[in-house]
Amino acid sequence: MLDLKGKVVVITGSLRPMTRQEAIVFLEGRGAIVQNYVSSQTDILLVGHKQLDLFEPDKRSKKNEAVLSRIAEGQVITIFSEEEFFKLVKKSQC
Repeated sequence: MLDLKGKVVVITGSLRPMTRQEAIVFLEGRGAIVQNYVSSQTDILLVGHKQLDLFEPDKRSKKNEAVLSRIAEGQVITIFSEEEFFKLVKKSQC
């Protein structure tokens, strides 16, 4: 299982069926630090399913764009989809 202790996590978009607050409780319960913004300390971006614009489904959130920019500059950030995140949640409950 992924070690979240001390990792800085940013959430963008909405998660289903879990609320953002439930996701934060899960992450913090495993030692992660959840922030509302992307910074030089960001380790993980958790990308929810909801798009900002249904007419432009490829459009990314500002947080997602910031992470991609930082990755291009050499910062190591892991991007998790909500599906990958929920697999992690399920594994932790076994």
